[in-house]
Amino acid sequence: MAQSYRMGEFEVRPDERTLLRKGARMAMGARAFDLLLYLIEHRDRVVATHELLERVWPGAQARDNNLQVQVSALRKMLGPQAVATVPRSGYRFTMPVEVAGAEVVAPPVSGASRPRPAHDSPAMALPTKPSIAVLPFDNLSGAPDQDVFVDGVTEDVITELSRFRSLFVIARNSSFSYKGKAVDVRTIAKDLGVRYVVQGSMRRGPNRIRVSAQLVEAGSGQQIWAERYDRPAEDLFTVQEELTRDIVAAIAPQIEASEFQKLRGSRRGDLTAYELAMRAREMARWADRDAEAPSSDEALRLAQAALGLDPHCGIALDTIAYLRWRQLWARTATSEPQCLEAGLAAARHAIAVDSGDHVAHLWKGMLMTFAGQHESGLADLRRAHELNPNDALTLSLLGQCEAGAGDPHTGILHATEALRLSPRDSLRWSFLNSIAWAHFAAADYASAVALAQQSIDEAPRFFPPHLCLVVSRVGLGELAVAKSNLTRVRDMAPQQVDDRLGGRWPLADESLRLRATTLLRAAAGEAEVDSLQATSGTAPRQSRVYGGGAGKAG
Repeated sequence: MAQSYRMGEFEVRPDERTLLRKGARMAMGARAFDLLLYLIEHRDRVVATHELLERVWPGAQARDNNLQVQVSALRKMLGPQAVATVPRSGYRFTMPVEVAGAEVVAPPVSGASRPRPAHDSPAMALPTKPSIAVLPFDNLSGAPDQDVFVDGVTEDVITELSRFRSLFVIARNSSFSYKGKAVDVRTIAKDLGVRYVVQGSMRRGPNRIRVSAQLVEAGSGQQIWAERYDRPAEDLFTVQEELTRDIVAAIAPQIEASEFQKLRGSRRGDLTAYELAMRAREMARWADRDAEAPSSDEALRLAQAALGLDPHCGIALDTIAYLRWRQLWARTATSEPQCLEAGLAAARHAIAVDSGDHVAHLWKGMLMTFAGQHESGLADLRRAHELNPNDALTLSLLGQCEAGAGDPHTGILHATEALRLSPRDSLRWSFLNSIAWAHFAAADYASAVALAQQSIDEAPRFFPPHLCLVVSRVGLGELAVAKSNLTRVRDMAPQQVDDRLGGRWPLADESLRLRATTLLRAAAGEAEVDSLQATSGTAPRQSRVYGGGAGKAG
C-alpha cells in the first residue's frame, strides 16, 4: 500500500501526486506539489533555498521569485504557518505530519519485484467522495504476449475514470500491486481505502476479443454492474479505445446511482458537504424531469448548505450553476440578470478550484448561450467534452447545441453517441430529447417525432420533447395533430410556449429559429404554413435567444 502523509484535515498521496482536504482533491500545479513533497520529506530540518531550486526546478533557469510564488501558493492552501521562512537560510515545513500506509517489502514472487500489499494493516479511511480501484484485468488467452494489450486496457480505464472529478481513483501503481494475486475485494477495500472495485478479464481468439467487466461494492462484495463486450480483433488500438470508452461510460453512472441510493436513507443533519451536494444534484435532476419547482428550490438550498461547510465543494458549485440555469429556463428567477451572474460565478469558482472540472465548463457554456454569447458557450461545451469525452450528458448537450448552431450533422452524431455510450443512463430521457431536436434541426421531422415521443414516454412532464413533437408534426403536414399536442403543452408550460411563439429559442442559428417559430405559430393558428415549405414564414416578434436545463432544447 502506498505511503501517504497526513496533516490534520490534509493528506498528501505521493503515489497519486494528490493533495486532499477532508478527502476532496485540491487543485495544485506540478511545481507546487513537488515543493510540498520535498519539504514534507525533509521536515526535520531547514531546507536551503538553493537546494529547493535544484530539486524542484532541475536544469531550469529558476529564480528565487519562482520559489516564493510556489511557497505562497502552499500557504494559501495549507495555512499561513504551514511553511516557515528562515531568514538567509531557507524554508521549513512546520505542520505535524503522520505517516500512514508504509509499504511492507516482501521477497520477489515469480521474478516480480512488486511489494506485497500489507493485508494486516489497519483499514484506510474512505475519502468523502466515492473511491474506486481498477484491478489489472486477467489475461485468459494463455499467451504472455497479450499482457501488454490487457494491461493497456486496464491503464486506460484508470486514466479515463480519473476525468470524472467526482470520483477518487486509485493510481495505477497501487492497483497493479495486486496483479496475478487472488485477493478478496473486501481485503482490497481495506488496503486501499476504496468503496468500489472494478474487475475484468480478457480473452483474445484468432478473430475476436472478448472482455468481461464488473463493478463491485467493495465493503459487501455485492456486484453492482457487469457487462460483456465482443469486438473483432482487427485494429487493436481502435479496439482498446472503444473498450475503454464503453467500460468507463457504463461504470460512472452506476457509481453515481449507487451513491444516490445510499444517501436517500441518510438524515440531512448527518451529511457532509459532499453528501449534501450529491443530494442536491439528485434532487435537481428529478425536479427537471418532473417539472417540480419546489424540489428545484430545495436542491439549491442543499447545494448552498454544502458550500457553507466547504466553500470549495466542486459538486455544489456545479449544481448551483445548473440550477441557476434551470431557473432561467423555467422563468422562475426573480431577476434574470442576477440569476445569470450567480450561475456564472458558481461555474467560474468551480473552474478556479479545479480547471479540469468538465461539469463546470459544461454549465458555464450553457449559461453563456443563455446570455446570447453562443460562440463562447460552444467553446466551453467543447472544452468540457475535451476534458471528459466519456461523459454522456456533456456529449448530449454539445450535440444539441452544435445542431442549434447550424451543424445538425455533427449534432446528431454527438447526441446519438451519448445514448450509445450510456444506454441505461438515468438521464436517457434527456439524451432522447437532444437527439430529437438535432433531427429537427436537420429537418428530419419523422425521426424527430419518433425520438420526441420516446423521451415523453420516459419523462411525461418534461416539457421540451412535447414542443419538439408539435413543431415536427407541423413539418410533416400533420397540423391537426400538432394543434392537439400544443393544447397539452400549453397546459404544462404556458409561459414557455408564449416565449417560443415570440421567437425566444435556445438556437444560435437565425434561420433555425425562424423555422421553429413559424411552425409553432402555425400550430397555434397564428400563421399559415405550407408543409412543403416549412422554413418560410413571417419573422418572429422577438429575436432574443436563451438556453434551458439539462437536456433542454425547447
